Amino acid sequence: MARRRDDPELQRAKGYPGRRKRKTDEAIEAAAMAAEQDATASDPFAVPSIFTKAPAYYRRSIAIWKGQAETLRASGRRRPGYRGGLARYCIWSQMYEAAMEKLRKDCPKGDLTIEWTPVGGTTRIIPHPSIKIMGDIEPKLRALEDDFGFTPRSDVNLVRVETFNRSTQPDLFTRPSASDDRRDGDDGQPASDDPMDLMMDSDSRPPTRLN
Repeated sequence: MARRRDDPELQRAKGYPGRRKRKTDEAIEAAAMAAEQDATASDPFAVPSIFTKAPAYYRRSIAIWKGQAETLRASGRRRPGYRGGLARYCIWSQMYEAAMEKLRKDCPKGDLTIEWTPVGGTTRIIPHPSIKIMGDIEPKLRALEDDFGFTPRSDVNLVRVETFNRSTQPDLFTRPSASDDRRDGDDGQPASDDPMDLMMDSDSRPPTRLN
């Protein structure tokens, strides 16, 4: 009789031995690439279709996407090229939170170990698998938070860089762009100051660091 597959959340809680970790990483990269293709002129920062096709499963990722997309909009950093990086951040965050919840349920008294009995072996005490998952994911999240300015410290660091760039390369921020022409074209209306419009002014790619 074939071995019955575990629930995906339980699979994650068991860790990433061998091929499973590689497949997980590849799946997340594929999701990030797909997210970059979902931008449209009418809604450049729409929720990625990979999330909306399975809204129940990706409920937390969708919530994170909406919240952090608004954070980027408010800071004037929301650009189409950042969709892939934000998709990675959402998925890694959901996996981290799922592992943390699994740890909480399995160890309600705050312990970090569980009893485990291998096939044909004897029961022994091992660290809960969620600890390794969380340890593997945390550096990825911290790196992406730094890239996007999602923490107070990283936001301050990005503001310093942006301020320096404005003082040393003012042309990058004052010269007309293609989107300025579009907004100032047919109807003769002045360019908008809405931070949402800033995302159309940059062709830069987001940091691809995933660790």
